[in-house]
Amino acid sequence: MILGIDFGASTTDAVLMDGKKVVKKASASKPFRSSNALNRFLKSQGFGSFPVEKVALTGGKSFFFKGKVFGFEPKHVGEIKAIGLGASFVSKSKRCVAVSMGTGTCIVFFEKGKPRHVIGTGVGGGTILGLSRLLAWEDGIPKLARLALEGNPKNVDLLVEEVVGKGIGLVNGKATASNFAKATGSRKDVIASIQNMAAESVAVLAVMAGRECKCKKIVFLGKTPCFPLVKKRLGLTAKCFKARFSFPKNFQIATAIGAALAVQGH
Repeated sequence: MILGIDFGASTTDAVLMDGKKVVKKASASKPFRSSNALNRFLKSQGFGSFPVEKVALTGGKSFFFKGKVFGFEPKHVGEIKAIGLGASFVSKSKRCVAVSMGTGTCIVFFEKGKPRHVIGTGVGGGTILGLSRLLAWEDGIPKLARLALEGNPKNVDLLVEEVVGKGIGLVNGKATASNFAKATGSRKDVIASIQNMAAESVAVLAVMAGRECKCKKIVFLGKTPCFPLVKKRLGLTAKCFKARFSFPKNFQIATAIGAALAVQGH
């Protein structure tokens, strides 16, 4: 069995693969730098009871990790490769655009078994958490997810119909013309607007990447789409541009899966 671990800027994902089967998975809301801390976490999640044969690490924070995992010297897998392989696996597609929306966002095109970095942005989950602290004095993913659903971004954002009275070009009147332009609203409205802005910004990049690569299969990965409002707004923006986004099973841990697959030789 192969253990794949994705060290993100904010979280750590671990997945145990037996061939092409996901046997076990777990996530921690922090990156690990020492092998002792990581091994303790993995054992607490029950990974120690399985016969691990190899360990693969990926993600930006993996470069800071030192030591062995369950006695194995880990193999480092490039994040672009892990994203591409993981997206292909979870989407069951040999050709796709992978949008890894974590702390920031990385977009990769995967075709004929090879990944290509298309573009990226610093907008992602880290943006949502940071701006929520700065502008609304709120923190914590579950709380921010709930407050966003209780808020209304229309009280903060300027809509297209408020500017021209109707839709224009490709966008309908309910689309956002300018984020935060009204500079009003409650804290809940502000939190909703932050998530609205992050989702729309990434969605537009994803659509453009799909067009650039001439690929309609756009697969989202990472934890940020797990915010209900973010996922909803991603879908609405995709519809606006006549695109379709996919959120397949295990999309949250796809990069860790990709790392494990890379070590297997897939």
